[in-house]
Amino acid sequence: MNNSKRLGRGLDALFANEPAQSALLSDRGVRMLRSDQIVPSPLQPRRRFDETALATLGESIRKHGILEPIIVRPRDDRFEIVAGERRFQAAIQIGLEEVPVTIRDLDDRTAMEIALSENLEREDLSPIEVAVSFSDYLTRFGTTQDELAQRLGKDRSTVANFIRLLDLPEIARTALDNKIITAGHARALLPFKDQRQLGTALAEVIRKQLSVRQTEALVRRLLTKKPRAGTVHDEALRNIQETMQKLLATRVNIRGQVNKGIIEISYFNQEDLLRILGILNSQEDATDKAGPAN
Repeated sequence: MNNSKRLGRGLDALFANEPAQSALLSDRGVRMLRSDQIVPSPLQPRRRFDETALATLGESIRKHGILEPIIVRPRDDRFEIVAGERRFQAAIQIGLEEVPVTIRDLDDRTAMEIALSENLEREDLSPIEVAVSFSDYLTRFGTTQDELAQRLGKDRSTVANFIRLLDLPEIARTALDNKIITAGHARALLPFKDQRQLGTALAEVIRKQLSVRQTEALVRRLLTKKPRAGTVHDEALRNIQETMQKLLATRVNIRGQVNKGIIEISYFNQEDLLRILGILNSQEDATDKAGPAN
């Protein structure tokens, strides 16, 4: 069956005239399954769940129930979630023993498309989660950006722009994942090839709360700016700075000489500060366990 554009018309269109419909239980109706019969999907595009949002959803489910059944597919003696992972997790948190489901007999490709379509329609995923999911889909099914865009009912440029975000260094991806910057800001930073220069720009964007257009202007200015004499770091210090930036996933600036200087470590909120402290503490613990060098 040629279904290249079906997701663009919504989830209902995905199932129209599917041969797999004959495998549906309860005549495509809703049935109840025990929570322990349901397992998450490895194809789930979401990488993390907001605990506060889950708690809010759980309270809504407690009051009103699950209004939209979870879509699952048979997997051995269990049922794997295709769409509705957040509803299922929220239901588990409030102790529901049974949840309403609709059972579909779906292959991996269709299941992944449904999960992507649902999350894109609800705008539930972070830009990085979307980018990773798109990239995984292309790799897993050996398809092109054009075909993926058609199957999801999106423009090819939309798919391409998300995937380009994976070219960002970890410092920018972390800021984007934590909603410190938007996808528009992140794409504006893509022209930087030097991570130190990108880190400088990112810090200014956050500190001054620049708009996307202002960020684009900043990037153009920094890329055309001629470096001042004497600003190049000692090669050893540059290597140390790059190593620390990769380890801490944030901007690090070292000023001075090898025998004396200042190290600046950037953080963007309290959560980011605690994350960095956790990394530093773990490094200290590892050093203590290793013992003194001979």
